[in-house]
Amino acid sequence: MSWAIIADSSCNLRGFQPQAPDTIYRFAPLKINVAGEEFIDDDSLDVAELNRKVSAEESASSSACPSVGEWADLFRSADNVIAITISANLSGSYEAAVMARDMVLEEDADRNIFIVNSRAAGGKLELLAVEVDRYRLAHPDATFNEVTAHICDVEQASTVLFLLSSYENLTKAGRMPKMAGALANKLKIRILGTASSEGTIKVVGPARSQRKAFEKIIATMKADGYSGGPVYIDHVFNERAAQELEARIHADWPDAEVTIMPCGGLCSYYAEEDGLIIGYGW
Repeated sequence: MSWAIIADSSCNLRGFQPQAPDTIYRFAPLKINVAGEEFIDDDSLDVAELNRKVSAEESASSSACPSVGEWADLFRSADNVIAITISANLSGSYEAAVMARDMVLEEDADRNIFIVNSRAAGGKLELLAVEVDRYRLAHPDATFNEVTAHICDVEQASTVLFLLSSYENLTKAGRMPKMAGALANKLKIRILGTASSEGTIKVVGPARSQRKAFEKIIATMKADGYSGGPVYIDHVFNERAAQELEARIHADWPDAEVTIMPCGGLCSYYAEEDGLIIGYGW
C-alpha cells in the first residue's frame, strides 16, 4: 500500500524525502494576490520579490487556498493519504481539502484520506508532517487508523509561536488590531504571539529586545510543558536570529532537536520582515 504525506504551502518543507517505505511528500501551493498580480507559493517563487511588492502596496493583499481540484489530484497519488492544512480559521484550505477528499472517495471508496487541521501555520505543520513519517518508520505495521490517531495526539500536544517585528500585513488583513500594530511598529517592539481560535494573532507579550523576546519564548515553552522534543524555527531572511534562538533552546534542553528553515511565500506574508515562526511539541 502506498502512502502520501501532503500539506499546503503554509508548511515550509521543500524537498522533503520521507524515510518510511512507499511514502511520498507533496505540497499544494497557496497563492498571494498583490495589486492584481498572483504569486504562486511553490519552489519557483521569489520570496524576496513578493515581500517587496507586498510592502510597497498600500492596500491589503490577499491569499487564496489550493483549489478542490488541486487537492484531489494530490489525493489520487497514493492509497493512504495524510493531509495537513493551515488553520481552518486562516484560510479555506482545510475546507477545500475536505471537499476534495469526499470527491476522491466517491471515485474510489477503498482509499484512505485523513485531513488534519493544524490550527497553525509554519513550524507546527512541519513537525506534524515529519512526525507522520517517523511514526510509520518506527511502526511499519501500523494501520491507517493508528497513524491518524497518533498524529491527532501530536497535533493536540504541539503549538506555534510567532515572533514578529513588523505588523503591516497583519493589520491590513485584519489579523491584528490596527492600533496595536501601529504602536508596535512605531516603538519598534517585538511581539510574541500565537494562533488564536478566531484566526488572529493572540499576543503573548511584547519585548523591547531580541534577548527579552527569546526569554519569553523559553518561558512560554516551559509553561506549555516542553521537555526537549522537536522544534522547527522558520525565518523570514533572518537565519542569524533563528540560530541564536536555537542556541538559547539548547542551553535549557541540550538534546532538543531543532530544525531551521526559510519561510515560503505564505508564511513570509504573515510573519513579515525578520519574523520567526516556532513550532514545537512536548
